[in-house]
Amino acid sequence: MRRYLFSENKSFEGEPFDAVVIGSGIAGLYAALHLDPSLKVAVVTKTGLDGTSSWQAQGGIAAVLTDEDRFQLHEEDTFRAGAGLCNPEAVKVLVEEGPRDIKQLEEWEVPFDYDESGRLILGREGGHRLRRIAHCDGDATGRETTKRLGQLLSDAGFVTPFFRHYLVDIVTDEKGAAGVLLYDEEKRLYRALSSRHVILATGGIGQVYAHTTNPRGAVGDGMACAFRAGAACENMEMVQFHPTTLMAGEVDDRLFLISEAVRGEGAVLRNGRGEAFMQGKHPMADLAPRDIVTRCILKELRRTGEDRAYLDCSHMTRDFFYHRFPNISARCEKEGVELTRDFIPIHPAQHYFMGGVKTDLWGETSVPGLYACGEVSCTGVHGANRLASNSMLECLVFGRRCAEAVNRSDRVAAPEKLTLTADAPLVSLSREDLSRDRRELRKTLSHAFGPVRRSGVMQYGLEKIRTLANRYDHVYCADPAVMELCNMTLVGLKIAEAANARKDSVGAHYIED
Repeated sequence: MRRYLFSENKSFEGEPFDAVVIGSGIAGLYAALHLDPSLKVAVVTKTGLDGTSSWQAQGGIAAVLTDEDRFQLHEEDTFRAGAGLCNPEAVKVLVEEGPRDIKQLEEWEVPFDYDESGRLILGREGGHRLRRIAHCDGDATGRETTKRLGQLLSDAGFVTPFFRHYLVDIVTDEKGAAGVLLYDEEKRLYRALSSRHVILATGGIGQVYAHTTNPRGAVGDGMACAFRAGAACENMEMVQFHPTTLMAGEVDDRLFLISEAVRGEGAVLRNGRGEAFMQGKHPMADLAPRDIVTRCILKELRRTGEDRAYLDCSHMTRDFFYHRFPNISARCEKEGVELTRDFIPIHPAQHYFMGGVKTDLWGETSVPGLYACGEVSCTGVHGANRLASNSMLECLVFGRRCAEAVNRSDRVAAPEKLTLTADAPLVSLSREDLSRDRRELRKTLSHAFGPVRRSGVMQYGLEKIRTLANRYDHVYCADPAVMELCNMTLVGLKIAEAANARKDSVGAHYIED
C-alpha cells in the first residue's frame, strides 16, 4: 500500500492550526463547535453542507427521552440489532450521554418537532421497542440539524472554513499526526495545513457500490487516507443495506430513501400480489432490524420473480402522511406515486457502513493525534448491523468526545513544514481507464459483497478487487478524480479482505452457503 497519494517528493510550508476537522456533516460540525474557542480551528470540506450524508438523513435521532424509556432498553435494542457484536462500553457511552446532546441541540435551537404542549414528538423505527426518535420537519432531521450547526459555526470566530478542498493525504512524522495536504479544486493547487490534532468526519463509503442512498462524495476517502497513515480498521465486512429505497431514477448517483419511520407509523411490506410477507419472519415483523428485512425482501423477490416490493401506507390519511413525511411525499408525487392510494415501489440498496477507522471511546485512532467520528469511524457501537437512528446520535456523542479529547491534549506544536515522499515508478491512466475501473469496482462489490454473500463468489471478488487495488497503488495522481478511485479501490480491498476472513455468518455479513 502506497504511503501518500501525492505523487512527488516535496515539502510544503504548512498553515498552522491547533486542530483540523475534515468533513462538514453533523459529526464534523458538532465536534468543531465543542473545541475550545481559544484554539485556531480549520474545517475542511470538499462540498458544501448540502453535499453530506447528514443533510440527506430523514429518520431522526434516537435517545432515551421519556420516563417510560430506560437506558437498558435502548442498549438492548442496540445489541439486538447489532447481532451481539457491539462494544458494550461504547454502547453505554452512546445511550447514557445521548440525551445531554439532544438537550444541547434544543438549547442551540435546532428545530425539532414538538406537540401542542411543547414536548418532543417521538417516532419509532425498526428494531426499537418504543418511540424514542426525535425528528425535525417530519422527515428532514439531517437537513435541519446540519443547517443549524452550520449557522452556529459560521458565527464562531475561531473557525476558518476551507470549502471545495479535497483531502489528499494525512501527513505524519515520528510524533504522529502532523497535518494534512489538501487540493483546492477551484484554484487547482495544493495546500498544506499543519496540526497535531486531525479529526476525521468524512462519512461513509456508499459510492463504492453500484446502488446506494449515499451522496456522490461518499467514497471512503478519509478512511483510505487514515489507512495509508497507519490507522487500524475494524468490521470492514459490515455493510448495511437499507430495505426500502424508492424504485425510481437515481439523482446525482444516489437512490432516494424511504425512511424506516414510514414503517414505524404502520406501513406494511407487500409483494406484487398485495400479500404481506414479514409476518412470521421475525417477532417484530415489518419493524425487524434492517439486515433481516432486507434479506426477507430479496428472498420474496426471488420467490415471486418480481423486481420490486411495495410499502402499503393505505391505513394513513393523505393529510397525515404529507404532514409527517413532507419530503418523501414530494418525491413520491414527483415519481407518479399517488399517496396513500398507491403502494410505494421499493428495493434494498447500500445505505450505511458499520466498519471504519478503529477508535477508542474518545475517538482517537492508533495514530497519535488522529481522531475519527461519525460513519468514518468504528467505535464498535453498531456491531454487525446499525440500529435505526443511532447514527446521528453517534455523530453527536463521539464528535463531542473527540473535541473534549483535543481540548485536554498536551501535544506539541505542529511542524512548520510537511514533507511527502512519492512511491516510484508511477504510471498514468486515461479517463476511459478510470471510468471502466470505477464501474468494475462497483459492480464487483455489489455482486460479491452485498446483503447475501457466497464463499466462492467472495473469493472471486477479492481477487478482482486486489488486481484493481494493485494497479492503483502505482498510479500517478494528478487530480481528485484519480485520487478518488485510488481511495475507492483501497476501501473496496479492505471490505473484500475482511469479508473473506470472517467465516461465520452474522448480522449484515450473511453467508448463504
